[in-house]
Order: sequence, then C-alpha cells, then structure tokens
Amino acid sequence: MKNTRQRAAILRVLDESAEPLSAEEVHSRLRGEEPSLALSTVYRNLERFCSENLLHRDTFGDGVVRYSPARRHGHYLICTGCDARVRIDGCPLAALEEGLERDTGFSIESHSLTLYGKCPRCMEREKHPEKSEEK
Repeated sequence: MKNTRQRAAILRVLDESAEPLSAEEVHSRLRGEEPSLALSTVYRNLERFCSENLLHRDTFGDGVVRYSPARRHGHYLICTGCDARVRIDGCPLAALEEGLERDTGFSIESHSLTLYGKCPRCMEREKHPEKSEEK
C-alpha cells in the first residue's frame, strides 16, 4: 500500500487519540488539515488498514464502528448511562487465551472485551436525582 499524506494523517489521528474513533470523528479531526479529504476516503482507508492488521475495529455494542491502532490492544468499561469509556490497562484475557490455545489447538487471532455498567457519576445521579436536577 502506497503511503500517502492522507493515509499518514488518518493513522496519526488514531495514534494520538486516547480512545478509539469512528470514521466521522477521524474525518472531523482532519478537516482543517486535509480539507479535500472525503469521508468515503476515510472509510475506505480505515477498512484497508484493518485488513492489513494495522487497525482494530470494534462496535462497543452501540452499532458505531470505532478504530484504534492494532498494537494498542485494549479493553473497555462503558457506562450505560452517559456512554463514558474507560480503558482497562493490560489484558485480563491473556492467560485464558493461552490456556484455550493449548487445550483446543486453536490459534486465536484476536479478541475484544467490553464490560457495561454505570460510572460513579451516573450511580451518584441515580442515588440523588434531586442534585442532578438542580444543576
């Protein structure tokens, strides 16, 4: 794949982001820098990067496809109240994955783990709804 300025910019935006981004978010962040970059070009390149294992694709259960660098393997906690995302450091599935490969003979290529619940702020709002109405 030829390394174009636009492709490099797409990868850079994802690399600099603390969390996975949708194609629309990537496009929006590059609008000032690459005004001629079409959203369809962003989509096409993101899918190509995924097929070449440069990016990882996930939906986090909300139907919105988001992308992150493949080398930055990550798992997330997602708040069902406000959609906040918290990255889980490390991989809690590494030992399980190794055991499954050993026991089944499978060669596991990838996995994702997303846990859903309420963040502390949303739990506090549910406990004290009168406080959130005052603000």
